[in-house]
Amino acid sequence: MTESQLKEAITSPWPFFGVSPLGDVLARYVPFGTVFRWSWNQMIPLPVQGSDLCWLIHAAAEEGHSIGDTESEHQPKSQ
Repeated sequence: MTESQLKEAITSPWPFFGVSPLGDVLARYVPFGTVFRWSWNQMIPLPVQGSDLCWLIHAAAEEGHSIGDTESEHQPKSQ
């Protein structure tokens, strides 16, 4: 899905299943329900919803990573 299609799906109350341009798999299973993200063979509810989630996806795209990436993964491990 494009970022605009994903934004429309997230802000609407209807169920959807889609993949962001950066590879995040997102889904809502019931009307007006929580949006989930696929991670390690499970669906995890996202901590933000609605327009806040749209902002998070847009900010991650500007930085060039998916919303599943964390800062701890990008830092070198200490010896």
